[in-house]
Amino acid sequence: MMERDTETDRAAVIPSTEKKTCEPPPPPSQDQDVKSTAVMKYASVESPVRFSVLQKLTDLKLPPANWLRSQEGATGIKSNMSWGTGSGEPFSSLSMANTFLETVDEVDVITDAENIKKLLKIPFSKGSVSMAVHRVGRTLLLDEFDIYSSLLRAERENWRWLRDFYLEHVLENVKEKEKIFSRKKKTRDYLQNRSMFSKFLYRSIEDGKEGESPPSYSEVCGEEGEEGAVGSCPDEANSRLAPGQSLSNGDLLPEPADPSLRSEFQRNVLWTFEDIRMLIGTDMPIFGGGTHPAVSLRLRDMKKPINVLTGLDYWLDNLMCNVPELVMCYHLEGVVQQYELIKTEEIPNLDASRFSPQVIKDIAQNILSFLKANCTKEGHTYWLLKGNGDDVVKLYDLTTLCSENMEDKTSNPFSVPVAMLLYRVARNMLMDSNCHKEDFPTVRKLLKQCIELLDEDKHPEIVTSANYLLSDLFVPDDPNEDPCVPASSDTEDQEFWDSSFYDDNDDDDVSQDGDNLAVAVIKSVEDLYEREKYRSSGNRPPNEARQPMSVEERARAALSYVSKAMMLIDSYASKLAPPKPAPFPSPSKAIPLHYAKLFQNGDDSTSKPEAVGGQEENSSFKDPVVSEDTPSQHALTPCHNISKDSWEGQLKILLLKKAATAYFALSDVANTLGRYGCALRYLRLALLCYDAFSALSFGLPHENRNLQTSLLTLAGDVQLMMAKHVDNHQVYEAELEVKSQDDAIISRSAKQELVKPLCSKHDWATEFFMHDIESCLETSVRCYEEATIRTNRKESHNQFLNVNKRLGNVQNEIGVILMNRAAGMEHGPEQDKTLKKSQCAFESGIGAFRAAMDTTNIALLHSNTGRLMRVWAQSCVQHEKDSKRGEFSHQERIYYNKARDHYMKAVHILKDRSAFPMVWDSVQWELSTTFFTMATLLQDFAPLSIKAEEQVEKEVVDLMTRSIRYCDTETESPRQPLAQYRAATIHHRLASMFHNAYRNQSEDQKRKQARSQAEHHYGKACRLFQQLEHPCELTRVQLERVALCEYQLGGQTTAGSKVRTLSTALGYMAECREAMHIVYKELGPDEEDTTPDGENARSNDLSKNQTVVSSLVPREESEKLLNILESRLQHLLHTLIKTAASGKASRHLPSSQLDQYKKVYASCLRGMAESSAGLMRRVQNMADTLALLPP
Repeated sequence: MMERDTETDRAAVIPSTEKKTCEPPPPPSQDQDVKSTAVMKYASVESPVRFSVLQKLTDLKLPPANWLRSQEGATGIKSNMSWGTGSGEPFSSLSMANTFLETVDEVDVITDAENIKKLLKIPFSKGSVSMAVHRVGRTLLLDEFDIYSSLLRAERENWRWLRDFYLEHVLENVKEKEKIFSRKKKTRDYLQNRSMFSKFLYRSIEDGKEGESPPSYSEVCGEEGEEGAVGSCPDEANSRLAPGQSLSNGDLLPEPADPSLRSEFQRNVLWTFEDIRMLIGTDMPIFGGGTHPAVSLRLRDMKKPINVLTGLDYWLDNLMCNVPELVMCYHLEGVVQQYELIKTEEIPNLDASRFSPQVIKDIAQNILSFLKANCTKEGHTYWLLKGNGDDVVKLYDLTTLCSENMEDKTSNPFSVPVAMLLYRVARNMLMDSNCHKEDFPTVRKLLKQCIELLDEDKHPEIVTSANYLLSDLFVPDDPNEDPCVPASSDTEDQEFWDSSFYDDNDDDDVSQDGDNLAVAVIKSVEDLYEREKYRSSGNRPPNEARQPMSVEERARAALSYVSKAMMLIDSYASKLAPPKPAPFPSPSKAIPLHYAKLFQNGDDSTSKPEAVGGQEENSSFKDPVVSEDTPSQHALTPCHNISKDSWEGQLKILLLKKAATAYFALSDVANTLGRYGCALRYLRLALLCYDAFSALSFGLPHENRNLQTSLLTLAGDVQLMMAKHVDNHQVYEAELEVKSQDDAIISRSAKQELVKPLCSKHDWATEFFMHDIESCLETSVRCYEEATIRTNRKESHNQFLNVNKRLGNVQNEIGVILMNRAAGMEHGPEQDKTLKKSQCAFESGIGAFRAAMDTTNIALLHSNTGRLMRVWAQSCVQHEKDSKRGEFSHQERIYYNKARDHYMKAVHILKDRSAFPMVWDSVQWELSTTFFTMATLLQDFAPLSIKAEEQVEKEVVDLMTRSIRYCDTETESPRQPLAQYRAATIHHRLASMFHNAYRNQSEDQKRKQARSQAEHHYGKACRLFQQLEHPCELTRVQLERVALCEYQLGGQTTAGSKVRTLSTALGYMAECREAMHIVYKELGPDEEDTTPDGENARSNDLSKNQTVVSSLVPREESEKLLNILESRLQHLLHTLIKTAASGKASRHLPSSQLDQYKKVYASCLRGMAESSAGLMRRVQNMADTLALLPP
């Protein structure tokens, strides 16, 4: 490399390693080797340039033929030869970061290679160091900061605030100013040497010859792998989108227009030095050819030896570019003398330039730890400063120290580029497919600092977009997602990325001694030699325990950012709005003279406030949405027709959609908590924002119908719940009136995009109906129907099924309400109309559930439709003149048959009990009830005018039989006792019917069949009533059986048959003994069984009344049955004893049994004598008497 006079100056002040260790450092060994890898991110040429060895005595002062004529992209040699002297750009690191956004927050440092070399030479050099440092995530951006050109020249007014700070606080006097910083030397020798080195490089380029081409940079510098490709466009990596971020949203977000967004280096390399990852830019020419695939060329004067700084410079350049060899060309007075090939790993051991790679590694780690521990705030500009001959390195936070001296946010030239970078990094992180919730705090800090740095009047599109991205952290675009966003406060955000922090033991090393304004100070550059001097412990500081943010808090946070962004857009649009044209004067009206100002201070001015006040009073009703504390200058009247193709139109599309999604989340939470008034209010705002979003984005392909479907579905849910909670409508009405300032701003901005600002297309969906159940349900149905129309069945299959299920449910609710209402109405046209509306609701519900493939609910709605048919059948009952019920009509039969058909459809759909046992049991029970009701009506109100009694009885038997078939008495369930009771009742009714047929039948064969059927059904009814412990029903059945025996006794002539029949009847009587015991227990103490003590009597009466109320046995019915039982028992015993007294019957009844019957008869007579006794006494006596009957 060409020699530089700065190197000669610095060589005299080198604090060599020999001085540090008091002896020469040992030669390099395997233990001293450092780990270094370089991966090419981008290169302007595909492969190193082939080089040729110059002949001896070649005069390098003469220009070659190709000098400054070859294309820079083909040779890799910059024509201005800025390499080796620093880029000179104050924003080179920002340019690289913008070019390779995917590396930000992944690498430790982004900077020019020359800046890395300057930092690592700090302990060896007495020269000055001035760098601007910025932090983005965990990445540090370093840029050279030329003090002379930026601060000390009077014509640079944009650094005036920093120059005042520098002269007032950093420099103490003019002498130090001359001492610390001096202008860069550009002598004649310097320029000649630079020109000679450029000619040398161009001479070393080999002319086009046949032969093997040198290897590509991917072979020399390593494979790029997943990070990119050599020579590829750096912006290709920025096109990745996260699953939650739609392509349309990424396209609509604005891109910063900044000239510093492109890197101008010949190569950008990912350099890993030990555990430090760096993205560096370098312009060092690389040559290759033959057996040397990659070498760097250097030019040295043989009179001047290589010093430590030069050797370190060569070594670092080769490491950064992964070049294995160095070719040194020596010259005398510009004439080539000889070449020398040096391997990169041998450079630290060259004579007169020896240094330890391990020491360089320690220096790099110490400097990085120092900067990371103290440059902690994103967006702040830090200044790393070291003066000429000074051993102290200071770090200043210029953003904090000079905030008072800055005229505005853009006074710092770094502010806008840094803010743009923060925005692009945050946007890139959110669009990255690997973005997780742990990255959200970092993204939030970047965006908030971006907003803090930018002037919203000069960069409204970026500030608006940053606010939108902040809202996107809290509420995703998909309304069905529920992201877990970490909680964070405004002053301290929770960090999930690793940061370097100093241990408590290092506080003395990084202090503010010597300069109270510095953030941190390195007291002596020799401290950088010490291994891990500024190395952090690596432990992350403990985070405070924080409660996670609720969905409501996240939605409110998102809306606050949306409202800020909308205010910016509206303010920007109002500035662009053309002035309102003056109205065209009408020829029929006089032009008013504007002389009002003459009376402002006069007497007539007293009448003006009334007019003004009246105008304000009337104007307050123009926008009922805007609150009083919110500016309403542009409410309801758009200041500027925002185009959807402009940045403000595209961002407003996203913001309106985000607001609708946030309000949807708030409404969903309120609906879950039962705050239906708040839910309806949030839905109004959500649908208003969605309507404005649809109006503004009409014709664009990114319109989101899923959001509209979700909003309409939730509106249907809220209306349904309001119908179920009519008693709380006053509370809901009060909740509708509450509104925050953010709500007012957003609603006003949304209304500007509507054709009719005062109404939304979906106002009907959020209308409040005070105490009107039917209107709420009808609105709910309409919401669900609109949602199903807008749902794509293929793309959103689950959502389509869900909406149809809800639609079927609310149709069922409407059908049930109308059915119950019709059941309480008198027969007439109004009742028929209500019944028809109920039937339509059930049919619509069945259709909705069929679309949702919900077989269970289809069966349930068929069951409810069957119940409706039964109600309809009851409305067809005909009454006679005396208000008695008429015969079972044909119209009733039609509706009962329809009910049967619907129940049978439900049974057919369910197939069996295994899948849905509860639904199956319910449908089976309703079907059994239908058959039972129809049979009962036929039996009690037989249509004998149109059918014969025998036909009616046959139909009743068939219906009763089918009712028993669907009455499950075996399966254990809550309905089992009811099923058993119904089965017992059916058997009792059938037995009574056959009993009646037996009495009225004339044919012997039919009489026998009727008696057999009656006895069969009486037996089954008795067994079921006995299992259920229903004493009254059991006693009644037994008495009917006794009556059957008595009727049979009237037709018998022989004594033996009479004795057998009477014995059978007394056996039925004996079976009533358990029933009497149950009656005694259920009735409780009788009123006569009271103690003479008044207090005890009152307590007994109380317990008696409570027992009677809770008893399952009616007292009057029990007493009536007891009277019949006593009379029939006495009659049977008297008849049996009288029959047995004849000699013919003595052989059929043993004398012992006869004596027993006589005792029972005597006991029965004594009981009859005590008929005035209490009911409990009589029941007890009857139980005792029945116990005496022989088995």
